[in-house]
Amino acid sequence: MINLIYKIAKLIKESTKEIQINEEIDFSDAVKQNPDIRKMSKVLVTGKGFINATERTMIFNLTIQGEMTLSCALTLDDVNYPFKATLNPVFIWDQEKYDENSESYFVKDTIELAFAIWQEIFIQIPLRVTKDGAYDELARQGIDILTKEIFEEEAKTKIDPRFSVLENLKFEE
Repeated sequence: MINLIYKIAKLIKESTKEIQINEEIDFSDAVKQNPDIRKMSKVLVTGKGFINATERTMIFNLTIQGEMTLSCALTLDDVNYPFKATLNPVFIWDQEKYDENSESYFVKDTIELAFAIWQEIFIQIPLRVTKDGAYDELARQGIDILTKEIFEEEAKTKIDPRFSVLENLKFEE
């Protein structure tokens, strides 16, 4: 597994200004700890990292993409869910410049990029997914599910029996 770990001292010593990234990361250990994800492909990480030694920061411009397998909310079958996201994590190693309320990471001597990437993947997990044909499959089993569209259509055509008396009232203009 590639962890994408960078030692700040080494980057500064080698006068590195820019890092090119094109790696696949295996998050299988993290997936085991998350019950929402059944499995995940290796995540392709591409982009660049820019170091600013005078500002004591490193900024990454990254694109991540992969596919996770989630549970269908209706049938509990596997659903493949592709994801793609861009992220721009900022790492600061100067305590005076770090602001807890900012969306940056304070580091002492090592930048662990995999942690920031995993956080973004975690955000990409939808609250619920349904596989194609799940409603039809449940209907074949005799289970009717009231969808939003059906509910709205029935609400237009049905009159609540408590208000049926009002239907006969005429308003004069």
